[in-house]
Amino acid sequence: MAQPQTVAQAAKGLATLFKAGMSTGHEQLLIITKTIMPLIASPLLQQMGLGEGTTQPFALLDGACGSGVVTQEVQRTVPRAVLEGSSIVASDSSEALVDLVRTRVEAEGWVNTEVKVLDAMDTKLAENSFSHVALGLALHLIPKPDDVLKDCRRILKPGGIFGATTFNNSVEEKRFWQPVLRAAFKTFPFEAPFPDEIPMQTHTSGKWTSRDWVEEHLRSQEGFGNVEVRLVPGTYHLQSGDEFVTAFGMMISWVMNSWWSEEQRAARPLEEVKELVKKYLDEKYGGKGWDISWENLVMTATVE
Repeated sequence: MAQPQTVAQAAKGLATLFKAGMSTGHEQLLIITKTIMPLIASPLLQQMGLGEGTTQPFALLDGACGSGVVTQEVQRTVPRAVLEGSSIVASDSSEALVDLVRTRVEAEGWVNTEVKVLDAMDTKLAENSFSHVALGLALHLIPKPDDVLKDCRRILKPGGIFGATTFNNSVEEKRFWQPVLRAAFKTFPFEAPFPDEIPMQTHTSGKWTSRDWVEEHLRSQEGFGNVEVRLVPGTYHLQSGDEFVTAFGMMISWVMNSWWSEEQRAARPLEEVKELVKKYLDEKYGGKGWDISWENLVMTATVE
């Protein structure tokens, strides 16, 4: 039986685990950043008007940037000549992530990109200084999302575009890694707790995984117009159990740390559990791979 966890406890556990993972290396994070995450970031950038068809210079804040997938996709798709006349600030509250993105800027030759440690709830950036602000998979995780919205309106120029993605509160089959891991845990030859419900949102401020609520909430914000909220599905083909564990190993750790007892974790180390997940997936799909599915909310608004 899974150990009871509040949303706050689960969120704290995920944050702690993420920081610990960042201190041991970036390789796994970069794999998912360059394979799966572009499929989530691209619809947002298209809705914000940033991509191959962009012809005018822009000033973009990639807020709560994580490993830099939004900036990565802007650098990949926007014409070089436009990038050379534009400016990008990639920011995150995690120094480890900022260090990672700073390394990527140099190693991958990103154009006109500055990287800063900033709090998305209060960036302290200059008013009316950006044409675009993007927040990828952040508002359902940041504890005070309305403070983020307020700061975005403050730093965007009139006519500037706010854009964000969150996970949708979808049926189990469209919850990314969750149904795969739940099914794997059920096959283990020992008790392997998995919660009946894993929270898609890690705070209690609003309903950022509900399309109707998000649209109504953004329309109620003073200074936001042209609100558009879309439900965007996605799929990715995983080749093997090893690829799944490489991409989502941190989620296995999170489930074990959050919902397994100390005695259960001591009896079954993480590496043993990972190997069992790999074995289950490779046997189930016969080495041919399978698709994982998700649904995101893609939202944009214009500052009036």
